[in-house]
Amino acid sequence: MTKQPISLHRVLAVLIAAGALLPLRVNAQPSTAGQWSGVLAWPISATHTHLLPTGKVMFFGEFDEGEEAWLWDPTSGAPTRLTPPGYNIFCAGHSFLGDGRLLVTGGHIESHEGLPDTSLFDPFTLSWIRAPDMNAGRWYPTNTTLPNGDALVFSGEIAGSGDINELVQRFDQNSRTWTDLTNSPQDLPYYPRMFVTRYGKIFFAGPSRTTRFIDPNGLGSWYFGPVSNFGSRTYGPAVYVDGKVFLIGGGEPPTPTVEMADLHATMPVWNYVAPMTAPRRQLNATLLPDGTVLVTGGSSGSGFDNDDAPVLHAEVYDPATNRWTRLASQSIYRGYHSTALLLPDGRVLSAGGRRERTAEIYSPPYLFKGPRPTVTSVPGVVAPGTTFFVETPDADAVTKVTLIAPGSVTHAFDEHQRLLTLRFSKSPGGLTIEAPESNTLAPVGYYQLFLVNGTGVPSVGRMVRIGAEASPRVPVIVFGDVWKYDDSRVDRGTAWLGLNYDDSAWASGRGQLGYGEGDEATVLRRTSPSQPTVYFRKKFTLDRTLSRAHLEMLYDDGVAVWINGVLVFSKYVDDGLEFAKYASFTSDNEYSRATLAVTPGLFRVGENIIAVAVKQAGSTSTDLSFALALEVEHGTTEPPPDTLRVLAPNGGEVFLAGSSTLVRWSSTGSISAVNLDYSPDLGATWTPIAIGVANTGSYSWTVPDAATGKALVRVSRTGGAPPSDVSDAPFTITRETRSKVIVFGDVWKYHDSGTDPGTAWNTPGYADSAWASGPGELGYGDGDEATVLRKTSPAQTSVYFRRKISLSGPVTSADLRVRYDDGIAVWVNGTLVFTRNMDRGLEHARYASASAENAEATAPLPIAPFVTGENTIAVMVKQVGGTSPDLSFNLELELGLSR
Repeated sequence: MTKQPISLHRVLAVLIAAGALLPLRVNAQPSTAGQWSGVLAWPISATHTHLLPTGKVMFFGEFDEGEEAWLWDPTSGAPTRLTPPGYNIFCAGHSFLGDGRLLVTGGHIESHEGLPDTSLFDPFTLSWIRAPDMNAGRWYPTNTTLPNGDALVFSGEIAGSGDINELVQRFDQNSRTWTDLTNSPQDLPYYPRMFVTRYGKIFFAGPSRTTRFIDPNGLGSWYFGPVSNFGSRTYGPAVYVDGKVFLIGGGEPPTPTVEMADLHATMPVWNYVAPMTAPRRQLNATLLPDGTVLVTGGSSGSGFDNDDAPVLHAEVYDPATNRWTRLASQSIYRGYHSTALLLPDGRVLSAGGRRERTAEIYSPPYLFKGPRPTVTSVPGVVAPGTTFFVETPDADAVTKVTLIAPGSVTHAFDEHQRLLTLRFSKSPGGLTIEAPESNTLAPVGYYQLFLVNGTGVPSVGRMVRIGAEASPRVPVIVFGDVWKYDDSRVDRGTAWLGLNYDDSAWASGRGQLGYGEGDEATVLRRTSPSQPTVYFRKKFTLDRTLSRAHLEMLYDDGVAVWINGVLVFSKYVDDGLEFAKYASFTSDNEYSRATLAVTPGLFRVGENIIAVAVKQAGSTSTDLSFALALEVEHGTTEPPPDTLRVLAPNGGEVFLAGSSTLVRWSSTGSISAVNLDYSPDLGATWTPIAIGVANTGSYSWTVPDAATGKALVRVSRTGGAPPSDVSDAPFTITRETRSKVIVFGDVWKYHDSGTDPGTAWNTPGYADSAWASGPGELGYGDGDEATVLRKTSPAQTSVYFRRKISLSGPVTSADLRVRYDDGIAVWVNGTLVFTRNMDRGLEHARYASASAENAEATAPLPIAPFVTGENTIAVMVKQVGGTSPDLSFNLELELGLSR
């Protein structure tokens, strides 16, 4: 047996546990500092830990320990072994679905190589259920439970360091199937910190500085969020408290800083709040019943998991007072692979760590401040937007009611916990409590309900299930839907606002549409000078009258929206709506929501048209953005009519002949079976896909061996009677030819003078005739360069590369391979498509955020930025610091081209 070196923290831990260093811990009473239990011996390291709806704790461990799972009852003692999952679930993602089952995604083959497996753990039968595999492996993914109780999975490595699974997928808890959000690939870091917002979007909060929102409806659509202040917060947690997200510590070296963004704001910003009492990395953050945030564990020293600089004392943050309080110290260093979890009785489990098969239990100060409120009964299910009664003899003493989603934690991030403070009033025999107003605040699922008295003492948590909203808003248009657009810089007068206007010659594409930001699904034409106005149109059908309608929009710079020719919303168009008028203000990816007054005649039963004009702020404006969603509320409680709507393919997609994809549709009414048909010629002819299939909303289709850009699908009621629906716009089926259009060793134009070339250097029209050129590999300092670049002192922050390629047809797939040292960013025709180690920003003067020694990475790229004809590939390579001794760059690009 190999002996492990004995570190200082383990010597201290032994002495503390034995009482030899007891004076170090006797600084306060339990009523002010809390109290730690003795150290409990556990069978494995609790690297992944979950509070089940039954109040028990399920956990599994690191590396080979991921082959087994264990159950611990906080009320009775020792862990017991569960039925094994059947494969290694170490480094998986996990969150609870709306029905209380734990969704476990991915797993461990070896470091940086993930499994594609999916399983459900049933907490009521303590059994495992296998579900369909994901598209590919995921190692370190994040699950996020959606408002309706389904879940999204993000990120995770497939088969090597940096080989991120960029496809976002949605798991349907009822059908146990996966849907690909093909409109929204994104290279996200390990275990991205994701949160549902009150507007139904999912917020990517970190650990990188660049944040994003994704609309989970349809095929998905990303847009940028606020940039955080500190920098990369690797292995620092993030928590959600009453709509506010807090980023806590993390980073290298560790930081004590904390930032907050209010997601209830339409345009959130990050602001620093009070820092912790000590820097920490590899820490855990746990939400407590009184609305505070407990931090435990972590290291204050530089390095990945520095156990020679343990932070043993706990501390608690009160968002109401913006104050941290130092608490009692635990005995064991708990860093990498440690977890912490709120228990129903208000204590906190702190367990695990690298090769640490122990646990400790922390009793917060509130458990030493007198009697606890008693809860006599709670309802089993609570509907959003309603009130419910909780029976308690202590109603007069209660000053706060909180709802906390049960934890599901690993690797410094709890993927499920969130806290909401509920309004209440006193009633005879108990409390009348207001449920969260919607499932976007409290997604369907189980929560712990706590009553807290005036001295901060909580009741024992009681599990309640938040059900689905009784009358949810109905999405009619989502951010990722297909729009017709006209970016030709031609004035269309006012006729384009009408339902019967002929827009057949307009192009079409999915939202987000625009240019210049790098987050577009459809890249529009960029003119010089910038066009003042770009037009968008979309038809939609209503089956009955409305009582309310709600718009949400993303735009840059100004916007005006018409429904059936009536102007219903405008912003930053004070200089006029005429085509030649520019916007009256410069905005940057602004987000707005508006509830529309449903006046007579505004909406029609049947076909409607929504028309949008997006305006630039001036002739030199460098970017444009547009996405729009429309939700409606129906005006009657009549049974819904029979309707069908094609969801996918719904226009703009590109499929390879012979591949498999899901035909998806939605329906209302009582349609039991449907027919599915395919047309290669815009509906002139139709070929059956399937006849008489059950109306489940999806069907797996093998794409036919055809080459067409005019394909449609149709869904109709079996038997020939109405209703039916057809794709909104054509999609493409192609036979693909693979070609390496750039290989290692090709010649690149380069700029290595150390000066900033300006903001347009990555665009097709930039003049690079004065730049030098040379074959790859390009760089200096390693001795393997074909072209030796200039070495400056201090080392230049950024070196720039450009290469043009000509494409004979539409791109159907794109795969990148790069060699770099230290950071890299790649653009296609001005659209950012790939980055590594660039978390400090893309400005010329910024250095890379991490060091990489001749690193290689591969990644699929989005195909939207490529065009038939000439394309510009632009690359920025950054050094990690002023003393960096070497720089490397080489690139290979393999494309699938339609034939």
